[in-house]
Formats: sequence, C-alpha cells, structure tokens
Amino acid sequence: MNPRWYQTAANDAAWHYLATQPGNPLVVLPTGAGKSLVIAMLAKQAIEFGAQVIVLQHRKELIVQNAEKIRILLPEIPVGIYSAGLNSKQTQQPILCAGIQSVYRQAAQIGERQLIVIDEAHLVSSSDETMYGQFISDIVELNPAARVVGATATPFRTCEGPICGRKKLFQRICFEAFTGDLIKEGFLCEITNKPSDQQIDTSSAKMRGGEFVESDLQRIFGGDDTVLEACREIVDKCQDRRSILVFSSGVLHAENVADRLHSLTREDVGVVTGDTFPMERANLLKRFRDGELRWLVNCDVLTTGFDAPCIDAIAILRATLSPGLFAQMVGRGLRKHESKTNCLILDFGNNIERHGSLDDREYGRAKTFKPGSSEPAEKNGRGRECPNCKLDVSVSEPECPECGFRFPGRHQAKADTESQLTGETPPEELLVEVCRWGKHFKRNDPEAPPTLRIDYECQPVEGPTGNLSAKHVSEWVCFSHPQGYARLKAHGWWQNRSISEVPDSVDEAISLLNRGACRMPVKLTIVKDGKYTRIQSCEFIEEKPEEWQDDFESVDHESFSGIDTDIPF
Repeated sequence: MNPRWYQTAANDAAWHYLATQPGNPLVVLPTGAGKSLVIAMLAKQAIEFGAQVIVLQHRKELIVQNAEKIRILLPEIPVGIYSAGLNSKQTQQPILCAGIQSVYRQAAQIGERQLIVIDEAHLVSSSDETMYGQFISDIVELNPAARVVGATATPFRTCEGPICGRKKLFQRICFEAFTGDLIKEGFLCEITNKPSDQQIDTSSAKMRGGEFVESDLQRIFGGDDTVLEACREIVDKCQDRRSILVFSSGVLHAENVADRLHSLTREDVGVVTGDTFPMERANLLKRFRDGELRWLVNCDVLTTGFDAPCIDAIAILRATLSPGLFAQMVGRGLRKHESKTNCLILDFGNNIERHGSLDDREYGRAKTFKPGSSEPAEKNGRGRECPNCKLDVSVSEPECPECGFRFPGRHQAKADTESQLTGETPPEELLVEVCRWGKHFKRNDPEAPPTLRIDYECQPVEGPTGNLSAKHVSEWVCFSHPQGYARLKAHGWWQNRSISEVPDSVDEAISLLNRGACRMPVKLTIVKDGKYTRIQSCEFIEEKPEEWQDDFESVDHESFSGIDTDIPF
C-alpha cells in the first residue's frame, strides 16, 4: 500500500500538531480520498511510539473497513473489534476498532488508551452529554494524557457550524485536501450534472432541527406522477451508465421508485432501507458492487461507509438542508474505477443550487438557512482561520473577535448548470503528440532548487489540426525541493506514472524517465489560470511500466534546458 502524497501529509500534520500543540486536531479529506488508510497510518505510528489505540466509528461497515486497512498496514499487530452488531467484544488488542454505540459505557473494560481516532468526526456534537463525550471523558479519566484525532469529509454540523473551536473537542483543522484539487490531480473521479428537467418544489416542507421533515419530503417527492416523471428522466439520462445509485426521501418512496424503475426498464432493482434484513442487504450490496445489479435505491443507509467504486450515476430524489449530507451522497461516486470516466449527478431537490458545487473550495462555508425557512441566509455553515491568531471564526463574522483582524470580502460563486466545476474558464482537451523533459533552473534566482520540466506538444481534440493549431503545455515537478507541499505534490505526480520509488532529485527522475520507468499521458485537460496554463487532468492508455532499462545512456531521448522560461510559482 503506497500512500498518496496527501495521505502522507495528513498523517504528518496530525502528528506534528500532537507533538507541538495542545488540544486535538482534525484531518479533512473528501469522500473517496482514502481516510481509512490515513487512520491506519495514524495507528501504525502510535504503535511505533508505544501507545495503544482505539478507532471509533458509528457503522459496522466502517469498523470492518478500518480494521482491514490497519491489518494490511500492520500485519504483525493484533487488531481487535468491539461491536455488538459484529458479535465481537474484544478488548485486549493494542489496536481496537469499535462502534461508539457499543463501547461508550465500556471505557473501564477497555482500559487505558493513549490515542483515540474518530472516523466521521462531524457526527461528534459540541455537547458533552453524548456517547462520544461520555466515552472520551471516561478514557481521559483513566489517562489524562490521552489525545484525540478526528477524520471527516465535512468539518461542520448543520445548525452548529464548524466542529473546530477553542471550546470544542477539536481545536483546529491540521490538514485539509479539497475535492476539486484531488479531481484535477486524478485521485478522484470527475463529476458532472445534467440539469434535471423536473425540479421539485420543496417550499411547503416544514423544518425540524435544521432539516426538512421526512414526512413532508415523502409527500412532496412521493406522488405517483412525480415518481413516474422522475424515474423516466433517470432512465433516459442514465442509458449509458452501468451502476446507478438512487437516494430516496423515505422507505415507502424508495419502494415506489424501485417498482417504477423496474417497470420502465424490466431490469432488477435493489432496495436497501433500515428495514432490510442484514443477509438480504449484504447480498444486494455485493451484487451491486460486482456489477450484477445495475440499479440500487436506498433510504438513509448508504450515505457513509459504503464503498462501491463502480458507481457512475447518482440520482438524488430528496432535498436536504445539510451540506454535509449532500456531500456524503455525491461522494459515493467520487471513487475512481476503470469502468467509468466520470460520475453523473441528477439532483431533483435543488441541492446544488442550495449548497453549491462539491468541488468548490468554499463548499459548505457559503450557506446555512434561516430558522423555519429553506431560504439560504448570509451565514455560513463552517469557519475560517484567522491568519493572525489562528482562531476558527465563522465566515459570517467580518472580523476576528479575538484579535480584530478584518477579513477581505469574498465573491459567492454559484454552481453552473453544465458541470460541477465552478468559477473557472471552461477546460480544453488536447491530444499529446510529443513529450520532452529536462532540468529547469528558475530565472533570476540561482539559489532556487532545480525542477523537472515536462513539455507537451499537443493538438486539439476537436477542430482543425496542424502547425497553426498546435499548443505547447508545460508543467514543473519539484523533486529537489525541501519537504513541503511542492515536494508532496511531486510524490503524487510520480506515483500516478511509475511503480518505482519516488526519486530524491531531478537528476534521478530524468534518469528514470529516460530509461522508460514512467508512462506518459495521451490526453490533457487544461484550463487558464491567470497568465499560465494549468493541467487539470491527464488521461493514460498504458499501465505503469513494470520494468525499464538499466542503462539510460543507450536510450536516445531528446532533453532540453529550460532556463529561458520562468516557473509559474
């Protein structure tokens, strides 16, 4: 298991925080980005420090998933499971994966633990009178030095705002990767949304506890004509899709949608709700993952802890006021799979308009809702960090209440109707004809470390080709930079192209490139970024090379010196 650059960075950031600052840090990674491996890395390092670990989660699927990752990373270390739902109540192992519902009163039985890791940490309320609050309090009583690390894709709670703050369980976000960035880098699947013809009016839905009342949603979305028209549209727009996941507004609604999809397609349609028997549920999920079942309808079951990378279409036949819940639903399609190039989102509940685009860096920060209304208010569901005192401040506050720093104004972007990407110049696709590489020295800065520069000679995918239409695109990879963001990005670039160890220098990288250790893209998607052109994504047709030449001197490959062009950073 080779961690991606951001997984390594997340682990390092969490441990740096634990070593240098009081309180508890939070790691934020999008759904599909591999939080389980980061949790396993945290557990591995804790064991190396001589600590004992407990990983808390709220669903048995997550318990099994996290335990499997830890066992792969630490095959020699016993990993126990404490979960009534899994018929296991182990307590003696140095690493425990536990369901919070089963363990919250059992701290004394489990004994002293130095590190508590909480998966899906956004479920932790600010109140101490919760299962998480009781368990952590009891563990800290056994060991006052115990620390907590949280992992989540959505660091905010509806009606409560940011889950980080001075008086909360988590004090600061120590590392955050963004959905849009990981899509551009090829770690997550691209998402697209075709505007749905039928937008269902939710203005008559009442609210309770910061969310729409389920009975009202079932009434609004569950009418016979509404279900029929929505299912016809889903079938029509998913003709070329192989694995379609549908989110419903309630149990009866889920069953009606499944019946209608079956009558329209004559295909098997699975239904999973809280009432589904465990054996039947496990069988349906396996068939769906294996591709035997094309359609799967669910009600509030598959929002977290469900991993099916083959999902290439998601139909959301419900509305939610929670940006976190919407992110979890869309996130089911973010995992990459060889059978898909993107994931289609069909949103029938105006959720994209309500919350914005998932790949917007400001997602979840932009809107919450007035009490008793589904209209967005100029208040934010998430905070931002003051650059002076590092306090987590609500985005609705114009200045930091601690030090008085005044935040600059910010444009509120809206989701477009053609894709999930927001606020950017439309991307352009290019076919790569020639790749060249060499060592690049930054102009007018002899002290700057050299970089690996890659030049691509390209032609547009559509339209005329030839010398007049040729485009030259460059990128710079920072293998010789000191440890930091640029170096970690270089790790990700290399791991996407080669199975060899990440080189420690530009010279070593060029040597491996000359010897054929890397695959190169056949197509680029580029966007304008100021005066520079940025590569948004790459498409490969070859697998990573499994062998390469030992003697690079025998390889005739053109290289160049790029001292005449500046680097865009």
